[in-house]
Amino acid sequence: MAAIETMLETFKGIASNPHAQLQKHLEAGKRVIGVGPYYAPEELVYAAGAVPFGVWGCMGAPNEARKYFPPFYCSICQMTLEMGLTGKLEGLSGYMTTALCDTQRAASQNWRAGVGNAIPLIYVSQPQNRKADFGRAYAVDSYAQVAHEVEECAHGIIDDENLGAAIRLYNEWRAAMREFVELAGAHPAEVGVRARLAVIQAGYYMDKAEHLAMVRELNEALAQLPESANGFKRVVLSGIFEDIPAIVEMLDEMGYAVVADDLAKESRAFAMAVPEDEPPMEALAEAWCALDGDSLLYDPEKLHPKKVADLARASQAQGVILLLAKFCDPEEFDAPFVKAACQEAGIPFLQIEVDQSTETYEQARTQLEAFGDLL
Repeated sequence: MAAIETMLETFKGIASNPHAQLQKHLEAGKRVIGVGPYYAPEELVYAAGAVPFGVWGCMGAPNEARKYFPPFYCSICQMTLEMGLTGKLEGLSGYMTTALCDTQRAASQNWRAGVGNAIPLIYVSQPQNRKADFGRAYAVDSYAQVAHEVEECAHGIIDDENLGAAIRLYNEWRAAMREFVELAGAHPAEVGVRARLAVIQAGYYMDKAEHLAMVRELNEALAQLPESANGFKRVVLSGIFEDIPAIVEMLDEMGYAVVADDLAKESRAFAMAVPEDEPPMEALAEAWCALDGDSLLYDPEKLHPKKVADLARASQAQGVILLLAKFCDPEEFDAPFVKAACQEAGIPFLQIEVDQSTETYEQARTQLEAFGDLL
């Protein structure tokens, strides 16, 4: 148990100070490329010899970004631009972002206008018509263009050998992260909500090979322990992100255990498996096109709401908490369907609005207390 606590403290230290981790990479002579939401082809960055560095905004007020955005904009986009405008991302050789929602598309142009060549933008265009042959062909062409821009920022060359090795590493890392999420859900006494989040967040700032080794060591230690979920309020978290300090502290304080999640920044990001028996660039495109059951993806059959309810049943969760990112249109459109799917399955459901610029969450405290009594 002491070894597990030591490992968790290491993850916590890295997750709580991403700037120090960035400086560590730079001092080691590595080029670092920021990677934003969602499903960005990080393997291209790794294959070019650079370090992918997660950029999903931060807590705070978007003072400078307000010059570029209206107030009714997703806080991730606002705070990411705020970081770029105020020098918090100094040292990055580029910033890669996808465009899976209208907000992201506009935010990418605001980045070019505000940050400009100080941190060049690498724009990833992914087809929402993923199942048609023309969609897959578009993804291949788009990723080839992205690879060229990554090479310029990383001062490296992406060849099939390097990209294939990066794909294998990322597949191993995603598998280890899926295993960790399952083990953490079964051992909430050892890995609380905050500690679980720290392990995941650290992976956004570390070299993936280094993070993989640490997660595997933690997984081995947890697997040797008996499960400890009895007495906890077992829930599934859904939404875009959970890293709101006030919310995380409340979940720990009130005895909640995250037995599984459907968060874009967490398990959804680990879900993709890239084929290893195809040409690497085509494999990346194939992996993207195979994705399903996500509020951010074209989902005419509404697979995502049922996926959340099925996940709650499979993980033996007592309830589902949707952390609804304020002004996130895809999540807001899906929220009523997720609620209906959970109600139909007889699973208690709670929706809490979250935002990186919100300072107090006392209403959320009342909601979580009442939901805990219900569970």
